Amino acid sequence: MEAILVAAVGLFAVIAFANLFSWGVDCRREIRRRKRARSASGVLPWGSEGRRVLSHRQKEAYELALERHAPEMIDALALGMRAGMSFERAFRSYCFRFDDELALLCRQACLKWESGLVSRDDALLELGMHSGVASLERFASNVVRCLRFGSPMNRMLEALASEARGCYRAKMEEKVAKAPVKMLVPTAVLILPAMLIVVMAPVFLGFVQ
Repeated sequence: MEAILVAAVGLFAVIAFANLFSWGVDCRREIRRRKRARSASGVLPWGSEGRRVLSHRQKEAYELALERHAPEMIDALALGMRAGMSFERAFRSYCFRFDDELALLCRQACLKWESGLVSRDDALLELGMHSGVASLERFASNVVRCLRFGSPMNRMLEALASEARGCYRAKMEEKVAKAPVKMLVPTAVLILPAMLIVVMAPVFLGFVQ
């Protein structure tokens, strides 16, 4: 009987190790696919014709990275404009001084309007639309409106930065709240059976003897 229990525990350990190894392999494949998709598409997760080249999970991670850096970008613009820079100069300064996902996306928009391919307003609106982030869409539309009518932007940028921080914080709190639910499956599959075997095996052996 003891040999059977030892064999069962060993079999369970092998299955658990195989599941963990498979999960690690899937994670590495996902990272490789993300790198290949990003290198193939440049900065945006879409091709030149709007074709999606990233999976849903990769697109969600990309948008989360954009949303994480959105308050920093808006604060940098507000700081530059308070220092006397124009919007174009402050925006260009952010694009070429930072190297995160949002800075690369903004750099592409900046190069588009500087090269004359599109107007400044169209480049900003395209930036907000292609980002897939609500805070960046509001940023683009409000900035275009202020630039078009000559309205001051300092208070508007501060409000947008605060709103972007709140949105990102709410999204992260939602992800943290979902973590215990996601942990139920590995806990039930990997930990509870082993605990039951360890706890119940002596009782069962004593009952058999």
